[in-house]
Amino acid sequence: MMKKKKRKTFVCNVKDKIIMCYAHKHPLLFFAVLFNIFVFGILFFIHSMNVKLDIVNARRILFNQPNPTILSDVNEILDGYPMQEAAPYIAMQNREVAAFLVAIGKKESGWGKHTPKLNGQECYNYWGYRGKREKMGSGGHTCFDSPRDAVNTVSRRIKSLIKKGYDTPEKIVVWKCGYSCAGHSSASVNKWIQDVDLYYQQMMK
Repeated sequence: MMKKKKRKTFVCNVKDKIIMCYAHKHPLLFFAVLFNIFVFGILFFIHSMNVKLDIVNARRILFNQPNPTILSDVNEILDGYPMQEAAPYIAMQNREVAAFLVAIGKKESGWGKHTPKLNGQECYNYWGYRGKREKMGSGGHTCFDSPRDAVNTVSRRIKSLIKKGYDTPEKIVVWKCGYSCAGHSSASVNKWIQDVDLYYQQMMK
């Protein structure tokens, strides 16, 4: 009869590193310890970066849901106006971007009362946006497929302007003027800034 091979047992020698020795003798416990260290490391990092996450916020970010506080503020301002259809998507943006979307939307379209059309159909362009697309509405303005498409596109433009330092109503007046306000009257420029600032400040409170 064949003899059964004896199972080799791992013996720690003095020359072996303590961590490697422990990993060989207790692999499951070793990896459990490593996992806990990893988790506590992440929690410490989040705390040190002053990022306040709770279950609601984590779920909202993961599933791209509106921020309920911002949504409430946006709905209160846009109540009864056509642009309210875009409120849930505006509330998916951070407060600064949402504030500019609301404020510029008031100035450029009266919150949806005066918007570009394409063959009589709504373009959902509440901000006088003129990015080139296959579908262009009246007045050379972009025609969007939906309020969500509109907010996603326009918010990207606003974010890019903020990153470049156009982060106040006075600076983001380039939205009206383009690269230069030289061809616009100072009265119209000041009026644009004043009107946008009114609702920007209301949203930022």
